[in-house]
Amino acid sequence: MVALAITTNRESTVVDQAKAIAFILESELGSATALYDVQSGNKLEIQAQGKNPASLDELTAEEARACAAQKRPVIAAVSEIAYRVLLPIKESGITRLVGLTRLSRFAQGEQDTQQEIQRLEKWCGLLADKLSATSERGRTGSGSRQRESQACSVLAAFDVLLRNTRMHGEGSRFQRHALKAVTEVLGVATAICVIGDSTSVVSPNSGDSMSLWECQQLAGLLADRQDWDRTAVLIENSPSETAIGKKFPRITGLTAVKILSDNASGYLIVINKVDRSVRLNPDAASNPSLEALHKSANTQFQLSDAALLASFSTLIAAQYRTSHRHLDLKNLVVGLTRSLTAAIDAKDSYTAGHSERVARMAVELGRELSLPEEQLNDIYLAGLLHDIGKIGIRDDVLCKNGPLTTEERQHINEHVVIGHRILSGLKGIDQLLDVVLYHHEQFNGSGYPTGLSGEQIPYMARIMAVADSFDAMSSDRPYRAGMKLEKVEAVLRDGSGKQWDPNVVNAFLRCKQKLSDIRQRGIGESLREALDCAIRNDADKGDEASLSFCVKKAPNPA
Repeated sequence: MVALAITTNRESTVVDQAKAIAFILESELGSATALYDVQSGNKLEIQAQGKNPASLDELTAEEARACAAQKRPVIAAVSEIAYRVLLPIKESGITRLVGLTRLSRFAQGEQDTQQEIQRLEKWCGLLADKLSATSERGRTGSGSRQRESQACSVLAAFDVLLRNTRMHGEGSRFQRHALKAVTEVLGVATAICVIGDSTSVVSPNSGDSMSLWECQQLAGLLADRQDWDRTAVLIENSPSETAIGKKFPRITGLTAVKILSDNASGYLIVINKVDRSVRLNPDAASNPSLEALHKSANTQFQLSDAALLASFSTLIAAQYRTSHRHLDLKNLVVGLTRSLTAAIDAKDSYTAGHSERVARMAVELGRELSLPEEQLNDIYLAGLLHDIGKIGIRDDVLCKNGPLTTEERQHINEHVVIGHRILSGLKGIDQLLDVVLYHHEQFNGSGYPTGLSGEQIPYMARIMAVADSFDAMSSDRPYRAGMKLEKVEAVLRDGSGKQWDPNVVNAFLRCKQKLSDIRQRGIGESLREALDCAIRNDADKGDEASLSFCVKKAPNPA
C-alpha cells in the first residue's frame, strides 16, 4: 500500500479516506475512477462502488505531477465518444492526489468540442474543490467527528425529551428523562439534578448510584467551591485531594453547571466519565498499555462536555420555570372552581359539598383503575365542575322536597348541556367537557343527554357516574334518608353492566371503604385533609404544588 501524504488519525486509515474520495467521484461522474499519489506516482488499490478502474489507461508519474502543478482539471478527447479527465485533489493548498476517469463525449467538430471541454473543466473544477474540502474535514480527526456526533446526539435527545414529556408537567419526571439523556450523550456513570427543593439522580449502572441525600451533600460542597468560571461551569478531573474526593472517594471526575431559573437555582452534575473507546477499539482492549492510554485521554472531562451539559441545564431551567407558572395558574383555577361549585352547592343545603366529595371519590376510583397522574388531576377538576350546569336550573325544581314531574325531570336533566355550554368557551379544559356532558349516560344506553352506551361513553365519564351515584345515594334528602354503605353496594352490584360500567363498579368494591371515609368526613373535613396533604407534599416535594393532593394517597382516617 502506498504511503499517502494526506493527514489521517487513529480511526481513519489512508484507505478509508481514499475510498471516501473515490466514492464521491464515482457518484458524481457515474464512471470508474482511479486515484494516484502525486509524490510517488503510484496508483492506490481501492474500489469504491464495484466499478472496475482497471479498464482505464494508466497515469504516469509525470502526468500526475503536471496536473498537480496546473492545479486545475485536465480534459482531453481520447476518442469520438470519450474524454480522459484528470482531477487534482488538494489538502492544505497542496495537491496530494490526482483522480483519473473517463466522461462521455457528445460534441462533434472542433469548435463544439472545445466548448464542451470548457464546460467540463468548470464543472470538474467545482467537483475538485468539493473533494479538497472533504479531505480537509477528514484531516480534522476523530475529536471533531466525535464532537459533531455528540451535538447530533444532543439534538436527538432534545427531540425525544420534548416529544415524550410536557414542559408544564411534573418537574421531577422531566428531570429524570433529561438525566437519562445526559448519561447516554456524555457517557457518564451518574447524572444528578438539584434545583429548588427537588433532587433527581440517574445511574445506568446501579452500582454507581448515589442516594438523594448524598446528591444534596454533593451540591452543598459545590456551592462552597470558589473556582467556578464566569460561565457557571466547574470541571474537576482530580477530585481526590478536594473536599469532594474525601467525602466521595468513588468520584474520579466531575463536571457541573449551575441551573439558574427565576424562582430557584441549582446544579446539573455528571460524575465519572465512562471510557467507551476501549469497547470500540479492539486493539486497545487487548493491549494493557493502549488501554491505559485510552483511559487517561478519554475519561477526562473537557470543555465540550460542559458545553453540552449546559444545553441540558438551560432546558431544565426553562421547564422548571414553565411548570411552576403553570402550576400557579392551575391552583388559581382550582380555587376559583371551588368557590364557584360551593356557590352552586349552596343553592341546595342537602347537597352541600357534593362536588368536592365526588371529585375526590372519582380520584380514588381513577387511582384504583391505574389512571396516570395527569388524568387524575383532570378527573378531580371534572368532579368539581360536573354539576356546574345546575346554576341554570330553576330553584323551585332544584330544591323541590318531593318527587319531580316529567317536565321537571326533563328540565333538571338539561344541567349537563348547560354545564357543557358554559365551559366550552374556556380554553385548555377540553378534556373535561365530555365528563360534564356525559356523566349521566348509562352503560345500557338509557341515560341522557344522547343515549350513549358501553364504551361509547368516555372513560372518565363512566368513572364519574359511579362516584356521583355513590354520593347521591348515600346523602340525605328531604324525602328520604341516605342509604347505608351495604345498600349502596347492593344497588351498584345490581346495576353493574346496566347503569354503570362493570369495571368501574368492581373498582368501587375494591376501594369502597376509602370512598365511604370521604363521604363520612363531609366537606369541611375533606377540604381540611386535602389542604393538609397539599402542605405535606409541598414540604416533601418542591416541584409539586397544592393541586397534588388530589393524586397523592392521604393516610386513611382513623
